[in-house]
Amino acid sequence: MNSEQNNKPQDTEKLKEIPKWMRRYAQNRMLTAFVYLTIVGIISMVITVPVMCLIVAFVKGNMILAGVGIVLSVAVMIFLYIFSVTKLKILRWIDQWIYGHEGTASIPALELTKRKKWLEYAVAMVWLILFIGTMDLGMEGYISVKYVQPISALYCVPFMVCSWYFWQRPKMGPILLLSPILYTMHAILIIVGVPIFFTGQLGAAVNMSLPMIGYGFMSYVIGHFYSRYALKKLKGIIHLEGDAVNGV
Repeated sequence: MNSEQNNKPQDTEKLKEIPKWMRRYAQNRMLTAFVYLTIVGIISMVITVPVMCLIVAFVKGNMILAGVGIVLSVAVMIFLYIFSVTKLKILRWIDQWIYGHEGTASIPALELTKRKKWLEYAVAMVWLILFIGTMDLGMEGYISVKYVQPISALYCVPFMVCSWYFWQRPKMGPILLLSPILYTMHAILIIVGVPIFFTGQLGAAVNMSLPMIGYGFMSYVIGHFYSRYALKKLKGIIHLEGDAVNGV
């Protein structure tokens, strides 16, 4: 009897942890965002085609290729607009497809005004231009292939941090910040002389894209496994709550 009474305060404290673990579980259901960002990544790769066509066309003075690049760019921009408008529907569909069997668990995203939404698009476009521009300068030999990733870190890291803080928080947890941290460490290691970079004609593209994709993927994988841990903790507490209700 005394043992049961002694356990009650401890059980009550555990029950108070339900909101904390619910939040951590909801913030780290990463597969929805991962699938969505994979789609965005594919679209981004498609975007580089007309952009590269335009760059090559203007350098070589090929007006036919420039025309093709402009038409493709307009088509991609229209698709991006449609895709952005239906973003929430797409995310809900992906979430239901992946996590439907676990029920609904989400944190309301911050309400964005039209001005903030356009600011998000503008910042993303500036980042994309800088990223592709740095890559192109590296491939053309204007920037040493060794230093394209450290140079890109100057704008990629602030972009990743700000995009989480202003547009993904609190819906997504701080585990996403692991990606810019690792990207920064990668840049520092290259600067101090660690040979973690590729050479050759495609070296610049690989040196920028591989860490960006790899560290992003790593952060989402860690977040996913943390959500599994949070769900396990929740199930344990809810089981405890059921026992408490039954008077066990």
